[in-house]
Amino acid sequence: MNSKDTISKALPIGRILRLALGVFFVSEVLPVYMDVTMNGALIRLSWALGLMVIYLLLHLLILKFKPKINSVIGAILAFGPLLAVFFIGYGGPAATGALTYLAASLLIAAIRGDGGCEVMSIPALFTGRHTHLCCLLFSPIDWCEGKFK
Repeated sequence: MNSKDTISKALPIGRILRLALGVFFVSEVLPVYMDVTMNGALIRLSWALGLMVIYLLLHLLILKFKPKINSVIGAILAFGPLLAVFFIGYGGPAATGALTYLAASLLIAAIRGDGGCEVMSIPALFTGRHTHLCCLLFSPIDWCEGKFK
C-alpha cells in the first residue's frame, strides 16, 4: 500500500481532471486574496499552512505504521481535516484557506501524476513517498482509466 512499487500513477484523464479542478479552485480563491488586506491574506494562508502541517503529520504516521486502511475509511481520513476546516469556517478565512490547500494539492497531484487522494500530494513532496489513500472522486476515475488502458 505504501511502497513505491504499488503506487498507481494517475493516467491522462485523471491528471487532466485534477488540473481542471485545481484551476477552477484557483479561480475561486484568487479574487478573494485580491480583495482582502495583507493581514486577511496572511490569515487565510495560515489556515492552508495549518492544513499542510496536519496532512504532513498524518502522512508521516501512515508511513511509519503502514496500516492497512479500508478504502472508505482512508477516504474519510484523508478528507476529514479539509472538510472540517471548510465547514467550521464556512464563508470565512478558514474556508478560503481550505480551498487554497485543495487547489494547490490538485495542481501538484496533476503535475506529479499522483494517483489516489490529492491532499496527500503536498506531504509527498517533503518525504519523497506517496501515501496512497483513496479519493471518493478521483480513485474510481483512476481505476476505470486503468482498466481501459
